[in-house]
Amino acid sequence: MLSGNLAEFPLLRLLETLMGAARGGALLIEHPSFAGSIYFEGGHPVHAEAGPLRGLKALELLAGLKSAPFRFDAEQATPERSIERSLETHQLILHQFEAWSEVHLPHNWELTLHGCLIQGPTQLSPLEADVLAQAQGKSLAQALMSGRLSPLETAQVLSKLLRLGVLEARIHLTVEPEPLVVLTLYGGGQGVAAIDEGLFTHWQGLVGGAFMVRLRTKTLEATLRPEPRLNMQGRVGLFERDMRQLRLSRGVPVEVWPEAR
Repeated sequence: MLSGNLAEFPLLRLLETLMGAARGGALLIEHPSFAGSIYFEGGHPVHAEAGPLRGLKALELLAGLKSAPFRFDAEQATPERSIERSLETHQLILHQFEAWSEVHLPHNWELTLHGCLIQGPTQLSPLEADVLAQAQGKSLAQALMSGRLSPLETAQVLSKLLRLGVLEARIHLTVEPEPLVVLTLYGGGQGVAAIDEGLFTHWQGLVGGAFMVRLRTKTLEATLRPEPRLNMQGRVGLFERDMRQLRLSRGVPVEVWPEAR
């Protein structure tokens, strides 16, 4: 049985091998976030599935995978036909792989997407702003499968947002937010959240190393660099410039939690 990992045997090469050998059966891909499959008849892909996606959209998503275990089952027949057997389909599949080669996303699609507080004006199109809003809090895989755009179109927008720094992809860490009260830090600093030294040490142990802190207000979220300080129990210190951007004032309650770098 043909099996391996897409990291060593890329999907395009797999498809070319199976199509060249005129094989029938199912190529089964086990990504941690979803199951994918491509069914062949006489070397032609006739159906594909990836999470909730079917047909060419599913194949488009799978074309972007850089790593996932796979195996080929020559005995498994297709449950339906959602992909037309034609030269145009073959050319479209090749185009999907070529387009994905221009997209720069993390290989780990289990990373969680978070919006970022950035310095200076950033112009986003209505489409980019919509993708940004829809992607926050989702894993990369979820964002690619759940948007109103196709997976490739969504990936192209996410790639730009990550490059601009308005979106970050981080390891998901389940830590209950800490309710803290805002304290003003004076000076010209920016991008810092001063937290109690004990809380800093506790979060560092949970994360297992360096971390950033995520701060949430009623309307905004921001990622800031933690700075341990003495006698800050129950409070988080912010510089005035950050407070203005986050529309905060002294004494306002916020939620704060760590995120692995």
